[in-house]
Amino acid sequence: MTEDDLRQADLSQLNLRDMTPAQRAELKRRYQKFIANFEPETETKLAAGPARKPKKWVPGKKLAK
Repeated sequence: MTEDDLRQADLSQLNLRDMTPAQRAELKRRYQKFIANFEPETETKLAAGPARKPKKWVPGKKLAK
């Protein structure tokens, strides 16, 4: 299997024990790319400060505007 074929292959149905070393490496690459998409957002959320406490919701009560 060539590198391009491996990048397009569906690895979701394979068990990790049944994968070849090349397939495992591709799965690891995909996972690292997936995780990299969330890193900047996580750092921004942590730097934003403490979260606000949610207000209690009372059914039927109208909010003051």
